[in-house]
Amino acid sequence: MLNGVTYDMVDENGNLHITNKKGEKEVLDVDSVVVCAGQLEHRVLEEQAASIPELKEKVYTIGGAFLAGELDAKRAIDMGTRLAVSIHKPEVVPGKHIFQSEAGSEEKMMTMLRKMM
Repeated sequence: MLNGVTYDMVDENGNLHITNKKGEKEVLDVDSVVVCAGQLEHRVLEEQAASIPELKEKVYTIGGAFLAGELDAKRAIDMGTRLAVSIHKPEVVPGKHIFQSEAGSEEKMMTMLRKMM
């Protein structure tokens, strides 16, 4: 896992191009990419990969990058764990991989509190 980087692109060979914390460009040879980047929906790499046949089923966006909302870290951990267990299954397709459990007590309480305000 890498943090503090900018995800620049996935090229036609499946390499992930990033800019690290020091501003240096790097190219990583990867077989799958799972993006969980921050608290804002960010699906650029998944969208770019969709146009490349060899990559369109290898880039997954999870957590707040997939769907921004409350408790994104908890959702990201949940989605990442469920994706890791299931990524080898043929029915697991990028953009259609909503691996998350039902809302937990914390999320239900936050929703209830928001309605009361």
